[in-house]
Amino acid sequence: MALVTWLGVILLTDGCSTATKHKWLTFFFDGVPPEGGSTNILAAPVPESNPTPTNQVVQAPQPAAPVLVPGSVHPPYEKQDCAACHDKGGGALRLNKPELCWTCHKDFLTDKKVRHQPVESGECNNCHDPHQSDNKRLLVKKGNELCLNCHDDPLAAGKFKHQAVEAGECLDCHAPHATNFKGLLKKSVKDTCLDCHDDLIGKKKNVHQPVADGECLDCHNPHASKIKGLLKKTVKDTCADCHDDIPGKNAKSVHQPVGDGDCLACHNPHATDKKALVKKSAPALCWDCHDNFLEKAKFKHDVVEDCTGCHKPHQSKENALLAKDVLKLCGDCHDDKDLKTVKAHSGAEGKSCVVCHDPHVGTDAKLLKSSAKPK
Repeated sequence: MALVTWLGVILLTDGCSTATKHKWLTFFFDGVPPEGGSTNILAAPVPESNPTPTNQVVQAPQPAAPVLVPGSVHPPYEKQDCAACHDKGGGALRLNKPELCWTCHKDFLTDKKVRHQPVESGECNNCHDPHQSDNKRLLVKKGNELCLNCHDDPLAAGKFKHQAVEAGECLDCHAPHATNFKGLLKKSVKDTCLDCHDDLIGKKKNVHQPVADGECLDCHNPHASKIKGLLKKTVKDTCADCHDDIPGKNAKSVHQPVGDGDCLACHNPHATDKKALVKKSAPALCWDCHDNFLEKAKFKHDVVEDCTGCHKPHQSKENALLAKDVLKLCGDCHDDKDLKTVKAHSGAEGKSCVVCHDPHVGTDAKLLKSSAKPK
């Protein structure tokens, strides 16, 4: 019965005005607000013990963007494209190195004969940071510091240091990854040296064979040495590596510079216009050490300006570095028959010519020594 009555009320009020509805409501119900009263005032919020609904999905904190530092940043890392190198959901690399690197970088090993061991072994991270670095090219260290992680300090070899090495500019000469030249040089030894050193050959007529062949390292250490000129050995021992007959073992007399191993006193080690790589022609070269006895001489031996015509420049089995025994040497120019016609030679057979004659200069046409002159 109550339900029927309620339905009737609804039906009766549904089409009535607001005033009529209010009249009917107050008839059936107590506490109906007066007409025009406000009913939408917000109640004070009730504190909740758990403000987060139990059916709300909580998002995991996202990784912060990488803090970039001056130097270099790997582009995939800068873009946060971790999947470019790593498997999704884990830290494992998608491919082994260096194949992984080749997906972006050019394969610089395929056509090269000489390869840097870490590169060939895929140990790229020995030198490069895969994400970011304070250094250019993502290098983990600068200059020599990086190379010295594996290589012994080349400057420890001696007090004479190659300027390029001392400045820590290894890559001026060496390729860091691969090359076609021994020692990971960017160019041949000859061309590498010519990048800084003037052409030692130029248009010279006579060139030392190792220099002509670009074999600078036959004599020189490229990094450091205990010997001046970055030589691997002393000048004497360096020359003896190829010229093993100077000085000879059975030499009776040895030229003083040769005995001292001072080959460079007379020879240019690289190239010259003179024969035998001498710095000057004789007798000018000889005057560097010997007094010039030709300047004030009244009479001169015809052959005196050709010192090496009679003397060996290095060593000899004869005294005074003579090329031959005195009698045989003089006999090359002076016929024995003519000598015998000279009265003064009577009884002088077998004696040395220089007993009476000066072999170089004299005060008379016969080059007689004062002791041999008639009194």
